[in-house]
Formats: sequence, structure tokens, C-alpha cells
Amino acid sequence: MKYLYIIYNIIIFLAFILYLPVLLFKFIRGRYREGFLERLGFLPSELINKAWGDRVIWLHAASMGETIAAGVLIKRIREEYPAATLFVSTISYTGRSMAKKNEMIDGVFYFPLDISWIAGRVIEKINPALIIMMETELWPNLIKKASKAGCKLMVASGRIGDSSIKNYRYIKPLIRDVLKKIDIFSMQSSIDYERVISLGAPEERVYCTGNIKFDRFDGLNLDVNQDELLKEFKMDNLGPIIVAGSTHEGEEEKLLTVFKEVKGEYPKAVLMIAPRYIERAEQLLKDFKERGFNTVLRTRIVNYDPGRDSIILVDTIGELVKLYSIADLVFVGGSLIPRGGHNILEPAALGKPVFFGPHMFNFAADTRDILAAGAGVQVNDEKELAAEILTYLSDRDSLHKMGKQGREIINQNRGAVDKNLEFLNRLLPEKKTEKILIVRLSAIGDVIHSLPVAYALRKAYPDAEISWLVEEKASELVLANSYLDQVFVMPKREWLAVFKKNKIQALKMFRSFFKKVKSRDFDLVLDIHGLFKSGLSTYLSASSLRYGPADGREGSTLFYNRKIKVPEQKIHVIEKRLALAAAVGAETAEVEFDIVSSRADRERVSSLLQACGSKKIIALNPYTTWESKNWPPEYFARLADLIKNKLNYAVVFTGGSGDREGIAGIINLMQTEALNLAGKTNLRELAELYRRVELFIGGDTGPMHLAAAVGTRVIALMGPTDPVTHGPYGEGHLVIQDDIDCKLCWKRSCPAGHNKCMKNIGVDRVFNKTCEILGVERYESGN
Repeated sequence: MKYLYIIYNIIIFLAFILYLPVLLFKFIRGRYREGFLERLGFLPSELINKAWGDRVIWLHAASMGETIAAGVLIKRIREEYPAATLFVSTISYTGRSMAKKNEMIDGVFYFPLDISWIAGRVIEKINPALIIMMETELWPNLIKKASKAGCKLMVASGRIGDSSIKNYRYIKPLIRDVLKKIDIFSMQSSIDYERVISLGAPEERVYCTGNIKFDRFDGLNLDVNQDELLKEFKMDNLGPIIVAGSTHEGEEEKLLTVFKEVKGEYPKAVLMIAPRYIERAEQLLKDFKERGFNTVLRTRIVNYDPGRDSIILVDTIGELVKLYSIADLVFVGGSLIPRGGHNILEPAALGKPVFFGPHMFNFAADTRDILAAGAGVQVNDEKELAAEILTYLSDRDSLHKMGKQGREIINQNRGAVDKNLEFLNRLLPEKKTEKILIVRLSAIGDVIHSLPVAYALRKAYPDAEISWLVEEKASELVLANSYLDQVFVMPKREWLAVFKKNKIQALKMFRSFFKKVKSRDFDLVLDIHGLFKSGLSTYLSASSLRYGPADGREGSTLFYNRKIKVPEQKIHVIEKRLALAAAVGAETAEVEFDIVSSRADRERVSSLLQACGSKKIIALNPYTTWESKNWPPEYFARLADLIKNKLNYAVVFTGGSGDREGIAGIINLMQTEALNLAGKTNLRELAELYRRVELFIGGDTGPMHLAAAVGTRVIALMGPTDPVTHGPYGEGHLVIQDDIDCKLCWKRSCPAGHNKCMKNIGVDRVFNKTCEILGVERYESGN
């Protein structure tokens, strides 16, 4: 059977090459510019980023009519599976436009060319659990690739028209193999049922369920105020109104002939023509006027003169149902020429008499149903059409009876969507617990900024297994997080120590660690670090869905197969982290850090603070990892004395073990006493300590962000970094930054060597802000 696909691909490829010049010409002219890359399998990154989990559903509806018909199924899918990701592809521009208006759809794209590598690329990128093909959309390469990837396939509201059955029989061996790969066929009629089986569909997979188009007519026209619509079109004193929907080239000329006869009998008659392809409207307007028919476009209805114009050309999308509602009778196009007709059920559902030509071969079942119910009139040509319209317009009782019977046949045939949903439930995999890995390795402040991502994911996926990959230094904050199920602590320092002595042994340790990570079989990995080491870690997890920031540095983006475009505007880094979470379906406006303290942590901190007695405490944190962020030590010494002498608060200095000596030097410069707790706490104990103080004062560093995260008020002394993006997050904090030209340099050491951005922040200024935030009387310096 392989040779059949080879022949098919050769034919498709040659057809593509032959059509390419035309395609490029139309592209240059602008017609196919939108979505050109989508047709070649290059989907937008924001769409791909939504495609994860085991409930990705891809529904294909070629045209606007099929997209509209699928609307009721889409609504039911969304009600049944609110957390599923639902994509819709279309072939036509009008279908795409209609789908984009549906807020229940997560993403819309143009259907890719049915070339093997293009179809394979799209399947790989969105990884659907189920593909639903509306009506007659049998694309061999797509179906083959999807089946091979383990995707379930379903034909919904399927039909095999007269032209399709003839064409498929020319390639019956190929079609037979394609049909065997489809799991369920839900066909519209017994004829469609028999035809698809005759082409090779396994009989046990084929069902006759009816047309879901009948189900979409529930509530149709409820939102249309016909009186207001008639006034808008200035037709409240005109009639009869004839609406011709979905007309094609070659039909409009015939309709003008019909309308001329109607106009002779009914001078106030109005004809509204909605061409199938609205881009033809301008040319039709020109043609109509040349033939002496006063015509106006729908988009220029304000210029409509009822005493002069008698034809309205509809050049809008999605209004046809609304226009049908004010018609006295409806003509459905594509039927006076051998096009195969269009949807005659829609006007019938509105209770409108429907007229159509002889060429309804694509809607044979619908035609039989409508004619059998006496709900429509089929004519052989335009002459007969004119005669029938005039006959019924002269007998309004018969006209109204026809409309009533159309509405009744729709009501009698509802229920197909329930059966299609039942098949969909059968094919979708059982819901499983997603396994998610967050990668944020270091540093302390950045890990704190990333903690709200764990909450966002837990809120969005309450049953998921959520893990975190982190280096040792910041691991204490992550290990105690209640929103996580597991934490992988990367022993980076141990690896480096071993590497110096035995490189092979170090590599074995590295491999063993990531083998353990890989064994968890994560469904999704989200790198919120965006550096080479985190990107590599993401890749080594072996997850099929690896997300990371599109602006990641050091080549990290090479390791992602899902790149998330972060907001370009200047926002806090926490909000950027949450934007990454939102891209995987975990959108939230809430910010939760969940930094918890144990009983042992609380007892330890109580012991450390015994020397402060009952006094209120202010914590000072003098040192950061960047020299350019450090406020001068002597400034801290003077500030501490002012706090002690003027406010009678206890002062506690915090920092890492490497800061202890420097802080001892600051205390030696003081005239009063202070407590040096640098290096005496772990991160959880430090968080508990900050909960007990009235205020934290320090530079842009991990401890500052830790204090803000536990709800302590902060005065942040900032110079080279931006308070908007890296200041203390939340309400009640103050930032002091000198307005100097060289601020926000983002350099670890001052490029000019003077560090004025920090030195220019005076001690009295900081103390006065301390008084302000504490609500005590302002101190005025005598200096």
C-alpha cells in the first residue's frame, strides 16, 4: 500500500509546483498573505504553546458553512471538556473569520497542505488526541500521519456527495486504506452510510446519526429584532423581500433576469444578494449598475435610497441568517449552475420558503427531505424560478405554509449532536494526572519570584503531579512549598568538587541524576530560568513538551520545542513568570508564595531574637552579590544608630555567612549595639525572622524579596536595577533611588568607579522614609 501514498505525494507535489506561480502572484497581491505559513505547517507559537496535555482536540471544518454547522458541536465539547484545548482549522478565509469569532475555540489556523512532511509537522506540533473531520474532509497524508502518531480520528456529520463518490472511486485502493485508519464515521444519512462503506470503511465503525446542522437551529433568530432590521435597511414600507444566499459567478446574471420579472409585478420588491465569496461584491456592483440596476453595498447601507435602489449586495460576513429572517422567500445559490448547492436547512429552520435550482448534488439528502416535506421548491432554470416565485407571491397562504413545514422538519430531525458527542467521549482518552516539572535553578531572589508559578499551576491543575528542579542554595524555599509534590535538588557543588578529581565519575553522577528526572516521564516541562543550564536541564528531562521563554539567553531556546513570547512591556519579573505559566493554561491574577515555617524554625528564631527583648525590630541587610547595589557600610552604621536612638527600635543585621565579617565592621562603627545574625539562619528561618520585624531595609537582593514575600514592609535602596521590574512586590513598600543619569546600568560593578547611584542616597533621607512608613514623627536632621 506504500506505493499508493508515494504516487499520491508525487501528484500532490507536482500540483503544488505547477500552482506555485499562481500562489505567489496571489500572495503578492495580498489574497493569500494571511495564513500563508500556516498552510505550509508553520503555526503561530502562541497557538502551539496552548497544545499540551492529553485533551487536545482538532476540529477541521473546510468552509464557513461547515464552521457554522460545527458551532453546536464545539459548544457541547466545551461544556463537556472545559479544560480541553480545542483548535479549529479551515480552508476558506470566511470559515477562518467565523471561527475566530467563537470564544470557545482556543486557536484557529488554516488547514495545512496535504503534503507528507507538512502534515507531519502540524501533528507533531499540536499533538492532538482526537481529530474531528466535518462532513467530507478525507486527506490521506494527514490521516496517515495522525494514525501513526496514535491520534484518534472521527468523521462527524459525514456525507459523500455525488461528485465525491465518483472522484473517490478513481483512487479507491488509496481511499480504502485511508478509511481503515479512521476510528468512527458518523454519517448524515443512509445514503452516506452506504457510500462510505462501499468505499472501504469498516462497517462496524460506521453509524447513521443525522446531520448536526439541524441541532444548531435551536434559538436561531432569537436575537434578531426584525422591525429594527427593516428600519436599518429602510425597507419597513417595501416588499416582497427576496434574499439570495451563497450565490456564485454565473448565477447573479440569471437572478437579475428573475428579479426584473418580479419587479414588473411588484414595484416595491427588494433583492438582497449575498455572494459566496464577498470579494466579488465590488465587481458585481459595477456589473449591476452597468446593466441598469440601482444597487448599493451592505456596508454602505446608509446611502440606500428606497425610492431608487432595489438591490442590496451583501459584502459582510456572518449576517446571512439575520438577513434570511426578514425575507419573504429565500433562494439558495450554487444551484442554478453545476456547483452542487449550499445549505437549504438554514432558511427552512427560520420558517422561510426556500427555492433552489437543479444542481443540488452536494446536498442530495437535504434536498429530498425539504421537497418531501413541502418546505421548498426546486426549479430547472431561471425562467422556471421566476414563474414559481410569482406564483407563490400571489398565494401568500401557500407561501406561509411552506415556511411552516420547513421549521417542522428541522424540529423533527434534531439530536445528531448528542450522538456525535457520545462517539467523541468514546474516543478521547481517560483523563490522567498530568506530570509537570518547573525548572528554576537559582538564585534566591529569582526562585522567590518564581514561587507563584507553583501556585498558578496547582490552581489550574489540582490533580497534577507538580515537581521543581532547583540547585542546593535556594532549595529550602522550594522543599517546603505545599503546592509541590516533589523537588529535585541538583547537587551542583558536589559535581564540581568531584569533577576536579575524577571527571568520569562526575559525568556518571550527572547522568544518574537526570536519569532519575527522566524516569518521572513528565508531560510538560516549564523552564522559567531561561539560561543555558536550565535549558539543558529542560531538554534532559526528555519531556515531549518543553516550554521556555522565547527571549531566553545563552542559547537556551535551542532546547525548547515550545517558545513562549513574554510580554514586551515593562512589568515586574513576577508577572513575567506568571505570563509563562499562563501560556500553559495556568493563568491567575493571584500571587501566592507559600513560604512556610516549621515549629523548629519558629523556635530557632525566638531563640535568636531573645536579646531584643520586647522591643520592635527593624532588619537591615547591607550586602548584595553585586558591588554596585551596596549602600556604603558607614551609612548603615549611622542609620542603625538613628533607629536605636530616635525610635528605640532594636536593630538586627541579616545576611549570608560571607557577610558576617563585614557586618561586624559596620557594628564597630556604631555608637549603639545591634544584633549580627548573618549566617546564623537558613532560608526558612530567615523568612520567619522577617515575619517578626516591623520593617526591612536593604538593597536589591534575595533577602529583600524574601521579606516582601512574607508580607513585611520593605524600604528598598536601589541604583543599578529597575524598581518596576525588580523592586519589592506588593503594597506598602517604598523604593528610594537617586535620580542620576547613570542609574539602571545593570552592571555588577560601577562602570564609572564612583557608585554614586547608591552613595547619593543620604542617611537622613532613608531615616525620614523609615519614620514615614512606620507612621512616627518625621526626623529632621541638624546636618
